[in-house]
Amino acid sequence: MQQSSLGRIFIYDDNKPMLSAFKDIFTSHSFQMFGTDNVYQLLQYAKEITPDVMIFDIEENYTAATSTINHMGREINPEKYPIIVLKPQSYKFKVFPQIAHYLHTPLNMPKFIDILESYCVGNKQHDIMLLGSYNEKPGKFRQQLDSLNYSYFEVHNEDAARLYLAKNTPKIVCIEYSLPYITARHHLNHKHIFYVDRDQYITEIQNFLH
Repeated sequence: MQQSSLGRIFIYDDNKPMLSAFKDIFTSHSFQMFGTDNVYQLLQYAKEITPDVMIFDIEENYTAATSTINHMGREINPEKYPIIVLKPQSYKFKVFPQIAHYLHTPLNMPKFIDILESYCVGNKQHDIMLLGSYNEKPGKFRQQLDSLNYSYFEVHNEDAARLYLAKNTPKIVCIEYSLPYITARHHLNHKHIFYVDRDQYITEIQNFLH
């Protein structure tokens, strides 16, 4: 693998034509890709060269991929790189604490590239970084962000939130007020951090977004 000036993306996909398509997408954005249909090879390579992002596309082999994620345990290092799962929305997928993002396929490509650029390049200035649990159906809080056209970066574990904040400067950080995330407020470096509920109104934090 050649050194990339923007970032390294490792991806598992058991569909080789899709790996070729991803390579074209990533190359067009100046990312360097290592892609394979062998999970063991992917994880071993990540021990030698740390990726900026690791992706699992599970559209083709759902059972094998979910089993791998469920059992890989110490083989991945979410403190060093975020893990993104690409999946069809119809899959009722178990939520794993190691996963930073769940994205539906077919992909919303601008959102996908924004996530990759945030981790690989940085310098993004989203209105909000939102740390909270993954839900197939967005709650009232996220619906309001969409309807008011606020830019937000949603992430589902604290390690990925730290990686994001190390390179980017959102206006505010919102943390879901629930047991997995409450203590994150004391570990994240930002001057405007708020607890939120996924079904609350956005009114009380709007003053910090203007």
